[in-house]
Amino acid sequence: MTETPGTMPDIIARNEQAVQRTLKALGRLSPAQMVAPLLADGRTVKDVLAHMTWWDLWLLATLPAIPGAPPIDLPLADQIPASGQWADEMNAKVFVHNQSRPLSEILVEFATTLERLLDRVALLTLDDLYAPDGMSAVVGQPVAPLILGIYEHYEEHAHEFEQLCASLGV
Repeated sequence: MTETPGTMPDIIARNEQAVQRTLKALGRLSPAQMVAPLLADGRTVKDVLAHMTWWDLWLLATLPAIPGAPPIDLPLADQIPASGQWADEMNAKVFVHNQSRPLSEILVEFATTLERLLDRVALLTLDDLYAPDGMSAVVGQPVAPLILGIYEHYEEHAHEFEQLCASLGV
């Protein structure tokens, strides 16, 4: 794990670096490669992009809305368990939910959601991330791990995509 950046510009730059690493790897893959079950457990790049998009949408839905911004449509929101340990359960539901969706639709939603998320994060302050009586109190959980987790999530999947590219020789 890398050192936590201390300013919002540093946090934003670190997130952007992870996003660019992900996009660079994706740019090396053809549509056919993105829908082939070439990843662990028979997953496809399309499956992972749908997964990443759902979590980005979840984060957007979790953060207080920007006045005047369009509402967030979080698929399967009504199926999120009340318990605190539900990530694996929702990942499985998101996987099933997106199986019949075409790659083109997933790619558009991924790009649109990512842009929205980065725009939303750009409006945050360090107080939003760290003040316990601020946004964290509104959200009901600490905000910093959610925002810092963007980097970790994108790095994880960038690595996965880069390994795939290397195995395919692309």
